[in-house]
Amino acid sequence: MRRRVKVEFQDEDGTKYTLAAEGKLTRRKVMKIMDLMELADSQTIDVEGPPLDTTTFFGKLMEMIDASFSTVEFSSPDIAGAFEEKYNQPIPLSTVATYLSRLVDRNLLKRQKFGNSWVYRRVYVPAERLSAR
Repeated sequence: MRRRVKVEFQDEDGTKYTLAAEGKLTRRKVMKIMDLMELADSQTIDVEGPPLDTTTFFGKLMEMIDASFSTVEFSSPDIAGAFEEKYNQPIPLSTVATYLSRLVDRNLLKRQKFGNSWVYRRVYVPAERLSAR
């Protein structure tokens, strides 16, 4: 059975997005389309955010996430391993998990349960929303 789905939404800046699909659509395919639309809405690039203090653990962590994990999903062990490799410093996995959780609370990361662990991805917000924090 051929089906048609049309998804439309508007972001905070007033930009309108439309995505249409036609064919043998399953619920899984439609949910992937919705995930793509959500990702497109959340990927507004922050060009003029406040500068990071890379002498702090937080600054180093954010710099590393932006440099190496900005477009991919990652886990706490991924970050811990990359941090230890880049900065040649051991870091407890619990410390990484705490910081990632705080970044989720600040809406800088999105978190999704995957099996028994969490998977994160970077969220970009417009600079004017950052300055309001």
